[in-house]
Amino acid sequence: MRSSDNDNNAMPRKNLRIIITRHGERVDFAVGEGWTNPTNGRSDPRIPHLPPRLNYEDWEFDSPLTVNGEAQSLRVGQRLLRTGLPIDYCYSSPAFRSIQTADKILESQGRREIIPVNIEPGLFECPLWYAGAPLPFLSIPELMGGYYNVQPYYSPVFGGVDINEDEIMYYKRSRKLIDAIVDVHKKMGGNILLSGHAGSLETLSRAAFHASPRPERLRELADRVDYCNYTILERNAITKAWSFIPQQTSAHHHSTRPLPRATTQPLYQPVPLSYYPNSSRMDHRRTHLPGTRRATNQLVPRSRSSTGRHFSHSSPQRVSRYTNPTVVGHKRVSRRARI
Repeated sequence: MRSSDNDNNAMPRKNLRIIITRHGERVDFAVGEGWTNPTNGRSDPRIPHLPPRLNYEDWEFDSPLTVNGEAQSLRVGQRLLRTGLPIDYCYSSPAFRSIQTADKILESQGRREIIPVNIEPGLFECPLWYAGAPLPFLSIPELMGGYYNVQPYYSPVFGGVDINEDEIMYYKRSRKLIDAIVDVHKKMGGNILLSGHAGSLETLSRAAFHASPRPERLRELADRVDYCNYTILERNAITKAWSFIPQQTSAHHHSTRPLPRATTQPLYQPVPLSYYPNSSRMDHRRTHLPGTRRATNQLVPRSRSSTGRHFSHSSPQRVSRYTNPTVVGHKRVSRRARI
């Protein structure tokens, strides 16, 4: 046998770690009514600088992060770096809030310029929850024009978002995506960031463990995932077995406090609640969004949870089989999940 073969066989293999995170606080949930109106919300100090887009009102359907949301994302990156998890590869949902979250995590680690973000439509959440609303994602050239370090040559696993996809299909997509990402990186190992949505932690982690989907509980489980909560999976390079990585707790850093094991994985939050005195997640009395946005997309506010708002949609589009219709304002509508 050649010496080079011996060297290759003797080379230690690196474990693969996948950090799955939800995006940070959203502008539309925090600022509320009319934030895209130039006379109302655009000057709100909670809205960060945004890249230009042809139709500013498209932000209404592709909400960015608030300044607090950016701070949350920075704290996640700092926390990961302190625990020895610098990001080696990064994938993000095409939703701008997820791209911002990935960008800020990389920035906090000093890796923004060297680790490009791969925009992967397969990381978007269940499209059926949008009940026919438009999905005006920014293009790669628009993101690069806004000085975001995205990979223009990345070939995504999924070429786009299927607007008719339901929860079961969402689980299947997550399984195909996680398998594809692992197949690319399993020999190199390293730390991979997947910047997604509340449901991503459930669907991707169960996909990695080859656990059975539970679509009837997906919205309930997603509702327990707060802004910038994240979970860490590790694939052993030798046994190929998956496990959750528990994070050490510290009395000196509140950000290390593990949250209850609400779904299939331990969740971690980047900062204490008191860090956001004006955040929407702290104020359950904040005024709801208006009953309508556009004539063809009437949104009826529903009850709020800890991190956002539920909406009902009067669109005749297909709705989730796991959502019980209800009557609001003399219109039969279906509950739309917080995203």
